[in-house]
Amino acid sequence: MKIKSLILLSFLSIQPLMAVSFDAESFGASLNGWDKKRTANYTFTEATYRTHAPAITPTPSRGVFLSMQVDLRSGMGNAAVCHLHLTFSSAGILESAQIKGLVGKRNIDTGLIRRPEAPVAPPVAEGAAAVPVKPFHATDELVAELFTSFDGEMKRINAAAEGEKKDLLSRLSGKPAFDLGAGLRHNLNLVLQNVRR
Repeated sequence: MKIKSLILLSFLSIQPLMAVSFDAESFGASLNGWDKKRTANYTFTEATYRTHAPAITPTPSRGVFLSMQVDLRSGMGNAAVCHLHLTFSSAGILESAQIKGLVGKRNIDTGLIRRPEAPVAPPVAEGAAAVPVKPFHATDELVAELFTSFDGEMKRINAAAEGEKKDLLSRLSGKPAFDLGAGLRHNLNLVLQNVRR
């Protein structure tokens, strides 16, 4: 009996107790459904994408790390292959995000973007009226910073291809470069909607 209890206790200690989860099936359904290979193929902003089912790993703090691949498709195959790396706290709050990948043959990497701290309201002088504080939404700020960094990466890639007739992404996919950012943001928004606390 003591050995069974010890085995059960050992098993429970290695099983992560996640306080947050991700509904991968609902996420896939919002992208036209998963096929047999666990990919979803769909059109968004007149571009064709393929999203691979995310890999989900528990974090030591009972949150989750989610990693997924999003491909921008072209007639020749993939015009871009990007990986979204997202870390959520045990409360289901987006703590950090990063986009890495290849656009044509060029690497992109936004770097790790962490959740910003709320700004501190300035002290109010005695007798003065308090200045209304601008609403602050940390997740919106994190996402905005992530895509500002992504746009900078795309400008770098386009500048490197400036001597060519068209920018790299348009030449490979037949679609303007902004489609990739729109497709990635669409995926991120859907991920955020499917995180469960």
